Amino acid sequence: MSDDDTDRTSYAPFVLLGRNGKYSLLLSDNHMVEKSAVFEAHGGGWEGNGYDWNSIAQVVMTERLPELDAELGFDPEAGMFCAYGPRAPLEKLAVEMHKAFHNDDQLRDLLSRAELD
Repeated sequence: MSDDDTDRTSYAPFVLLGRNGKYSLLLSDNHMVEKSAVFEAHGGGWEGNGYDWNSIAQVVMTERLPELDAELGFDPEAGMFCAYGPRAPLEKLAVEMHKAFHNDDQLRDLLSRAELD
């Protein structure tokens, strides 16, 4: 039996990393560059880095998943978005973040209400 419970495809380019019963949702900088133009076009210092994706996640949490607020934590860096917590709540966040990544109009809409970190 493996201690690795990682899903690299369902929410791509986000990765749901599972190791030893601990879970994280990750987006690395090599994928962030695909959407940097959307962030930069918004102006005001947005770059599309890990902190900016965290700002998007905060809007998603507030508007779409408020019941998960106490279950998930966030630890972004410039080169990586990272959320952590139990698998089921992370999967719900992953679905919403995946939608935003693959729909520029939705990403722009979320960005319009996000706060620059």
